[in-house]
Amino acid sequence: MLATLGVLRLGVYRTTPRLTKRAALHQRREALKFSSASLQAKVDSFRKDVELYLPSNGDKVVFATAWLATDNAFVALMHEFFPEMLKGLNLVAIDTLHLFPETLECAKLVQEKYGKAALWKLPKDVSTLDEFEAKYGTAEDLDSADFDFVSKVEPFQRALEECQKEILITGRRMDQAAQRIELAVWEEGKRTLNPMVGFSWSDILDCVDKYGVPINRGHNYAFRCTSPIEATKRHLPDLPWTKVDLGKPFWKAADDELKGSPPAPLVYVFKSFGDTHTTVPVEPHESERAGRFVRQAKTECGIHTRTTSAGGPHGGGLKNLMVQDASAAQALVEATTRTIVLNERQACDVFCLLNGAFSPLSGFMTEEAYNSVVTTMRLPEKQLFGLPVTFDLEDASDIKTGDKLLLSWAGEDVAILEASSIWKPNKVVEAKEVYGTSSLEHPSVYSMLAEQGSYYVGGKLHGFTSPKFKYPVQSPAEVRDMLPEGKPVVAFQNRNPIHRAHFELLKCAQRDVEDSVLLVHPTCGPTQPGDIDGVVRIKTYEALKEETAKEYPMFRWAYLPYSMKMAGPREAIQHMIIRKNFGATHFIIGRDMAGTKSTITGDDFYGAYDAQEIGKKYSAELGVTVTHYENMVYVGPEIGYVEESVAKKQGQKVVKLSGTEFRRRLRSGEEIPEWFAFKSVVDILSEAGDDAFC
Repeated sequence: MLATLGVLRLGVYRTTPRLTKRAALHQRREALKFSSASLQAKVDSFRKDVELYLPSNGDKVVFATAWLATDNAFVALMHEFFPEMLKGLNLVAIDTLHLFPETLECAKLVQEKYGKAALWKLPKDVSTLDEFEAKYGTAEDLDSADFDFVSKVEPFQRALEECQKEILITGRRMDQAAQRIELAVWEEGKRTLNPMVGFSWSDILDCVDKYGVPINRGHNYAFRCTSPIEATKRHLPDLPWTKVDLGKPFWKAADDELKGSPPAPLVYVFKSFGDTHTTVPVEPHESERAGRFVRQAKTECGIHTRTTSAGGPHGGGLKNLMVQDASAAQALVEATTRTIVLNERQACDVFCLLNGAFSPLSGFMTEEAYNSVVTTMRLPEKQLFGLPVTFDLEDASDIKTGDKLLLSWAGEDVAILEASSIWKPNKVVEAKEVYGTSSLEHPSVYSMLAEQGSYYVGGKLHGFTSPKFKYPVQSPAEVRDMLPEGKPVVAFQNRNPIHRAHFELLKCAQRDVEDSVLLVHPTCGPTQPGDIDGVVRIKTYEALKEETAKEYPMFRWAYLPYSMKMAGPREAIQHMIIRKNFGATHFIIGRDMAGTKSTITGDDFYGAYDAQEIGKKYSAELGVTVTHYENMVYVGPEIGYVEESVAKKQGQKVVKLSGTEFRRRLRSGEEIPEWFAFKSVVDILSEAGDDAFC
């Protein structure tokens, strides 16, 4: 029955054999009746969702529009059913300075018809294409992730801040791409409404017709050619095709109108519009997204995947991979093919994945994600991610794609790994890219190459219970609950007991960031040989927490089960992402963060301030402000601690106690001065003796 609409909507339905005129008219009436009923059901659902999730005055609600047919249909429906809400909400548009002229024309029509002006944002500090290219470079020369950030993500983040966004509305639909097939109407973690999620492309076209929605004039163009042209070349000039203006949207053109006379063997049309250098026409039967992001290994521009805000989780929403339904959990367990007992390093990763510390990951990285992160420090959809998160096994010969692996830790079944990717990585390449060296003198490189499994298994993780450790740990959700609302959160990561110099740095940071909370957030999982054991470290933190609670009420303490990689600059990015997921708006990066030395020569593998520099480079993209300090040094009881450069400038004598000397005194029971370490901390370390060290 629907096939007769092929004349009206080429590419949506296929045409049928010729019918008698009367039969054709009858079928067309029936098809239109069915289509109208289908649209009405979608509109009814739309209205219910809008009423359920949005405030009636539209206050602090943002709709992100690219002036696509779906976006314009949303505005039309809001104008029809919720005019007051439309007046109050913020319509945000980004001019990347690389849009099609027809897109800007369409934007003008929509704004005029519905009396709703958009809040336009451009790339920072530029207003013309020439200025953009002078400041940032050409679109062809820029890395796609960098282009998306400067032209879309950063301007959009400015718009959200200006609008004081509390709820975001998108025009995303499930039928647009495989990555959107599980898209929900309401995403609570992201405070995002997707009211068009259940509409199909055909529904949108019906909506355009019924409500007279303005659409992009570029839909009128047909590109007729005699042979296929690769999608990656369709953006080039002077191609062997004939561009024809049909005078109507391509879906309203009959087959002979579309193909012309004599009929062209192949016709391309624009079904969607983005930037001119990444959007190409496609065959009418292809999806809208088929012509977007050509020549790029991604399916989203970053607005939906990389837009962030201070204190918001990485990727927009905090992942929770716990299976909530008991019967679903039982079904997963019954389908398992193998049980794997985790080591502590793996258990830490499982904890971080299940509870969202590694958001936006939903499991251990697949080979595609792994390769992307190793070589570009970005996930396939271009979100920053400092280090690969992988599940290693020495032997994967009995595992095949689709197998469900039961993961056990400390005698308890904690999760199921759904294997979707199994491969043998090139660990030498991984070492060089991630650690900057393949030398076995780097302790983590040695562990990866000589001690860890030869195969990686990636896939979604389904959690039953959070792994438990010998020390108390807190999830991102638990930490966020204990942070006061509306205050900046300065996070401090460390892997050693906190001595006086560390604590002076914390006091400076909490003082320098006005009205802030200081989150002391040490890692307590496996680390390099010679470090203080995690259980002992927790005891020192708890003692210091109790000792300083009254004087420093704006300090919060929480403990993270995380296996340190000592990867220097790239691990600094990883820690920024993790603390962002825990609610941090600021992150302290001190001298030589996550650094390590050669086990042979004692030489540093990274520069003293490499971590600070990379942190500052990506600070805006992550929405985390880097708070960086020099070493704090002790210059005597009258002044106490100052930054090292201040001591040098003032010619003050620095009193020092090396780490080696500190350890020697601990072992021998000699006195350790109070200017160097808190007595409560020293007592715990002394009592532990040699057992304090890994």
